[in-house]
Amino acid sequence: MAETLTPGATARMLGVAPSTLRSWDHRYGIGPRERSPGGHRRYTPEDVDRLRELCRLVGEGLAPAVAAERVLAGGGVTARPGSVPAPRDGRGPGTRGDALAAGGASRLQGVARAAVRMDSELVEALVERALRAEGVVAAWEGLVMPLLYGMGRKWQDTRRYVEVEHLLSWCVSSALRRVPPPGGPPRTGQRPVVLACGPEETHSLPVEALAAALRERGLTHRVLGACTPADAAARTVRRTAPRAVVLWSHVGGRSDLAALRATVLAASESPQAVRVYTAGGGWRSLTARSGGGHLNSLPEAVLALDPG
Repeated sequence: MAETLTPGATARMLGVAPSTLRSWDHRYGIGPRERSPGGHRRYTPEDVDRLRELCRLVGEGLAPAVAAERVLAGGGVTARPGSVPAPRDGRGPGTRGDALAAGGASRLQGVARAAVRMDSELVEALVERALRAEGVVAAWEGLVMPLLYGMGRKWQDTRRYVEVEHLLSWCVSSALRRVPPPGGPPRTGQRPVVLACGPEETHSLPVEALAAALRERGLTHRVLGACTPADAAARTVRRTAPRAVVLWSHVGGRSDLAALRATVLAASESPQAVRVYTAGGGWRSLTARSGGGHLNSLPEAVLALDPG
């Protein structure tokens, strides 16, 4: 006989509240099919699979009632947990349309709920679909940034869900790195753009988003990543002769100034023109500015770095 789970254990496994399980059982008939000898509810593996599929469909943006209809009809089972069907004619798998394709609060709620459930496969699939359908800049501004901001505020308010914020960041990073270059012949004769974080900067996700946006446009770039040593960007300028360098800082610090000054000096010594940009809120607390200027957003950065 297969092992069964209590409602509490099932709720913890799925990342939902026990009251949500009771509601789905009472409203839609998606609940446990067995009882213990004492009459307590017990969830079988088949029950858990149905609930996991219901969570997936709700995470895609379907209303719970519509998602429950699909599960009960047997049409909601997928070959790979977390996979998301591609939209057809602007509409998704539900009778009311797919909220992810349409955008709006339902999309944010769907991805946020999947993240709270620690359903990384679904989070990645939903973010990847948004990147594919809307492009990196639009998906970053309309989906990723609000999600990360919301999770950050939730942690500030409750001191909870830091693990969800980390999982969400990892999923976004994974999806960004899978953004493909454009089809057709590559742009020729390009000098690269160098992207680096400040020496104390551990948050590299905005740099990864910029890298994905450049890759999407077929623009050559080199990413040095988080906590780039103060002289690393300058050494890269001397080795690769880039056309531009972007130094990202969210925290701000004296080591950022050292990195900026070293990079500006290397750019001034280059036989070819190299523009040096700063980006990120950390530079607001610093007095030095680069010759290239400050980039305030991802759209502004793409506009500045794309030669057309």
